[in-house]
Amino acid sequence: MSCFFYFYTIYQLKKILFFFSKSYSLDLRALAFMRIGIALIIIVDLLIRGSDLTAHYTDEGLWPTNLIHNFGWKTGNWSLHELSGSYAWVLSLFILHFIFALFLLFGYKTKAATLIVWLLTISLHNRNLFIQQSGDDLLRLLLFWGLFLPWHAYYSIDSKKTAISFKQNTLANMGYLLLLASVYFFTVSLKTSPEWRSEGSAIYFALSLEQLRLPAGDLLYQFPVLMKLLTWFVFYTELAIPILILWPTNKCNLKLIAFILIALLHIGIGLTLYVGLFYIINIIAGVGLLPKKIIDQLETKFKIKKQAIILSIKKTNPVNYFTNAICSIVIIISIIINLSAVNWFGYELRKEVWYPVNVFRLDQYWGMFSPNVLKKDGWFVYHGMDSIGRQHDLYRNNDYVDYKKPEHIVKMYKSDRWRKLAENMQNDSYTFLRPQYCRYIIKKWNKEHPAKKMNMLNLYYMEKINLPSYKTSEVKKNLFCVCNGD
Repeated sequence: MSCFFYFYTIYQLKKILFFFSKSYSLDLRALAFMRIGIALIIIVDLLIRGSDLTAHYTDEGLWPTNLIHNFGWKTGNWSLHELSGSYAWVLSLFILHFIFALFLLFGYKTKAATLIVWLLTISLHNRNLFIQQSGDDLLRLLLFWGLFLPWHAYYSIDSKKTAISFKQNTLANMGYLLLLASVYFFTVSLKTSPEWRSEGSAIYFALSLEQLRLPAGDLLYQFPVLMKLLTWFVFYTELAIPILILWPTNKCNLKLIAFILIALLHIGIGLTLYVGLFYIINIIAGVGLLPKKIIDQLETKFKIKKQAIILSIKKTNPVNYFTNAICSIVIIISIIINLSAVNWFGYELRKEVWYPVNVFRLDQYWGMFSPNVLKKDGWFVYHGMDSIGRQHDLYRNNDYVDYKKPEHIVKMYKSDRWRKLAENMQNDSYTFLRPQYCRYIIKKWNKEHPAKKMNMLNLYYMEKINLPSYKTSEVKKNLFCVCNGD
């Protein structure tokens, strides 16, 4: 009898494991589309960053290599980009990064390309920590899980080669799904302020930030009732998405609904707020959720030629055990990192564990607009003075300094990287950025305007606090830094 129960238990356990394996399987073509989307994002991101290569990544810019280890650097962090502050060195790394992003795009030597792109992305992000945003963290972690996902099986040069036998790794699938679910579960868990939980004013305060608000946001900002309804929509959508992603079912309708909600949520963000590639990264991250029926329709509509590696189930070997061990460890560590951000979880990773976490940049924090929405807003004024005391506005290139608010503050920023830097400089915890930025601005001005050289630059921040009912505090004139042009 005991023997019967033993085999019956094993049989039931296998049934359960098979059910979960089916529940968390992913369409390989959806993963391929995600790979293509991620590669395109990396290429676009490199082009955007490359337009400010000197400013952000060389010793001639605002964050020279001799300062990298002094601020924000953690034990285990590393960067190839810090080995030299020369333009030539950084440019060569950008070109290398771009080439392997193209390999990833076309699916050539995909696994090796994924590894190299992931490592170069870690290196790039570590080079200048103060222009990064949470979308960069998500992109970096998606590349990590891409090492274990079969996203080269379709729409790739690799798929045209000799058939390769492998099976989907359920733990890798779970790692990807948990990453996606964590973004929304923990961002909503950290939204503890009355603006989100009771008042419904979060969207109002977000759109009150003129340094973020886009023209579509200007339009929405005129409708307080709609903004309140959208606050509830965002909050409960973020609450529903992880449930839809992780609910164990063989039917894929729930994951499709999750993707639609992700797309709606981030299209709305991208239309109204200046967040760079953040919203696109999140949408592409959700593409792996698309079910077979949707991919079939896309292939038919766009006449996509189906070319894929022949898949077959293969018995587990030591490599699979090693892969499963890595996936399991990273999943557990990621869950603990995220849980440690909420008040009700009292455990944190040991110091020894943080070293490999920092080496592989597995750190993550999904507290977007949490626990409340930033209310400090304002604009910069660049008050220059030449050798005989004449004043000059370095932003407007006027021979008088205008402290009035620009019509559109958000237009002061060339890219979201500059906007994020400005946001960090407004934080009293990042005052060390201000003199670096000030010196870079006056140095750049004098180089580009030899006939109007400035001896001194006063960097002011005109600060206002956004209040309820379309009110703001009086504008406060803050002197952030004084630097000379020597």
